[in-house]
Amino acid sequence: MKRIFQVLFLALIAIGYTACQPDSFREVFPKGDPQVTANMLTKDVNFGSGSISFEVTITEKETPLSTLAIKVIVGMNVIASEEVRTPDLMFKDTFTYAIPFGPNMPEGEPVKVYLTATNVEGTTKDLILNDCIGHRPALETMYVMPPTIDYKPLGKGKQMTWDGEKFTAVDLSYPKSIECLLAVVGTKFGRVDWNYPVLGMLNGQLSLITEEQFNAGEATPIVLANDNIESIDTITFDPLTFDLYFGGKVAQPVSALDVNVDLAEVAGKTYRYSKIFFDPTIEVTINGVSNMATAYNLDYMEVKSNNVVKFLGEKGMYDVYYLPEEDYIVVEPLKDAVYPNVMWMTGVGFGLPVAAPKTQGGWGFDNLGQYIACRTVAPKVYQFTAYMKNGVNADFETYGSLNFKFFHQKGWGGEEVGGNYEQIGLPIQGVGPEGLTKVNGDTGAEAGNWIAATQEEFEGIYRITLDQNNFTTTYEKIR
Repeated sequence: MKRIFQVLFLALIAIGYTACQPDSFREVFPKGDPQVTANMLTKDVNFGSGSISFEVTITEKETPLSTLAIKVIVGMNVIASEEVRTPDLMFKDTFTYAIPFGPNMPEGEPVKVYLTATNVEGTTKDLILNDCIGHRPALETMYVMPPTIDYKPLGKGKQMTWDGEKFTAVDLSYPKSIECLLAVVGTKFGRVDWNYPVLGMLNGQLSLITEEQFNAGEATPIVLANDNIESIDTITFDPLTFDLYFGGKVAQPVSALDVNVDLAEVAGKTYRYSKIFFDPTIEVTINGVSNMATAYNLDYMEVKSNNVVKFLGEKGMYDVYYLPEEDYIVVEPLKDAVYPNVMWMTGVGFGLPVAAPKTQGGWGFDNLGQYIACRTVAPKVYQFTAYMKNGVNADFETYGSLNFKFFHQKGWGGEEVGGNYEQIGLPIQGVGPEGLTKVNGDTGAEAGNWIAATQEEFEGIYRITLDQNNFTTTYEKIR
């Protein structure tokens, strides 16, 4: 019996000992002392186009290594940060990092590399490399440039002036929302010269970008936008901090508009013009017109009483023209407005809905009455009002002289195809992409246009509605 109790006692001790042990065992090493040596292989680097290389060696006597933490810093900018595994008792490798160009990176700023070696027991050793000097790209000139040659709001670009600290462009007349690039060299044709530094947006930050990044969509234009200003008249860029400022006159919704006072004469033109800020919640008193009944813009204004109108468009800035000879106000979105916010139409056989209307003739977007802006009246529904007159078309046996098309911008390019739409209210035919055949046998003519399907005369002031929800074009005679 005594023997049995001894066995049970020893078994209980064994069980208790086992229960107190950890699930796994780790070999414990001495605290250790990692030795780090490093050598900067690059002594000078160009910010934005160069890279640095350095070699690192770490050794231990008997405690295995664990990790190497690396940070590359220029000023307050963390260029790179990573942690690499360093097994065994010895580690050696060479590292290379590209050095971008960013804010607060002055000429001669050292590129610092912070190294921290750690062994498996948590003992660390730090080392700093600071013998590489960084150099800024030459930013002796700066241009505000359009992102593409067909981007119209900026024209061919604008050279900024340098005051010793920052670049500034003044006396601008840009819309309140623009896209641009900042380029050291801009060509007279409105293109940036990618052989020299160009700044755009990369990963959400203003950065030096390459043509390859831009064409691939990795880099994008700089967007400047403020709905609270009438237009952008000043842009300032600090090349050290990368701060980019822009400003303009704060827009105030108009409540009274005198066409002879608030709209300025334009040299060589028969109209008066200005940008006007409208708010549909604020009624506008119109002064200076001869006959309010026919002077107001039918698509953007609704007469409430006498010379007081309600604005029908969205709140914002608009181009406003007054034609004294026709006694008519033209309201249209700023020239950079595009589909789906607006559509534009041009053609022949139509004109402005003035008191004594006439057809303007000639396709294009240069002259008032040659084109008309189509206001968005509902999602995917566009409206314009115009005088239309149809007659004989000598180029076709069965089609009339009224002929037009809808475009996605104020200019040639994206367009709608008339053959995709049902025509309601007038004898108009929507032409497909294959076009028509002229009397002389030419084919493909008037492809995609809206053209009168008869040579019989008709005329009047019509409200035209293009509905992309059901693909109809509806014509309603106003007078």
